[in-house]
Amino acid sequence: MEIRRIKVPTALVWSAPTAATKTDQTYLQNGDLTAWLTALTPEARQRLTDMNGIVTEALFNDRVILDHQEGEWAHVFVTRQANRMERRGYPGWIPMAQLTTSDAELEYPTTTVRLVQPTTKLVDADQEVILELPMGTILTTTSQDSEWIQVVTPLGNGQIPAQAARLSVNGVDDGDRILALGRQFVDTPYLWGGITPAGFDCSGFVYALHRALGIPVPRDAQDQFANGYPVAPEELTAGDLVFFATDHGTGDIHHVGLYAGAGQILHAPKPGGKVEEISMAKSAFAPEYAGARRFWQ
Repeated sequence: MEIRRIKVPTALVWSAPTAATKTDQTYLQNGDLTAWLTALTPEARQRLTDMNGIVTEALFNDRVILDHQEGEWAHVFVTRQANRMERRGYPGWIPMAQLTTSDAELEYPTTTVRLVQPTTKLVDADQEVILELPMGTILTTTSQDSEWIQVVTPLGNGQIPAQAARLSVNGVDDGDRILALGRQFVDTPYLWGGITPAGFDCSGFVYALHRALGIPVPRDAQDQFANGYPVAPEELTAGDLVFFATDHGTGDIHHVGLYAGAGQILHAPKPGGKVEEISMAKSAFAPEYAGARRFWQ
């Protein structure tokens, strides 16, 4: 069993190598998600949904288990993303070009830092930008002062502003803080498989918010519903997860959102949509309500 790390800011995890088309080839080589998204047409976004082309994303420095290689592709398990079907992590395909060739461990004790700002610049010793990293990225630290945190990454040593690890939202508890963090992303475009501020799907949105606060939660809505603390409708509070299912709420879980208080829901609704806060009772999902779970307490 080989362990590798992600060496691009955000690696798309594909359902199969054949899910990537000719228009995706530049991204597969350089890992520039922003450029890929800019060039992505609405029809292409819908295709990704219809074909389940992208199953999730993995972030810079995330560990993956390399299962096997087929040509320029690696079948991997993303270890930080719990999945009911595979104990090793979330399964999928990533180009070998986006993975390190090894997973060297430091020989002395270290700590980690979790990025909580939407984006953070990783810079070198001369403060030249190496990469721009998304919220939720977890890095190994070697030292820090009031302004900078020194980190070790798959691309070598670097540093990030200390502010990148300081939560800029407040709340009376973690539920409040999850909601406040989530509200920063209203109008963020929906992206099937997305877990970053560049684009979220419904379960990726709540996964990303919990990950930023260091609260373990499974990656997919069905797994999220199967875990956590059940919450009765009259006990719902900010930060709880609300779920919706087929067959008037009795079938398969197909959507999740964040309860925002006062009967509101904050969620990434569907392809072509954007993160929004709306009345849960007046939404199209209302007849499919299946229950709620809490992970933050």
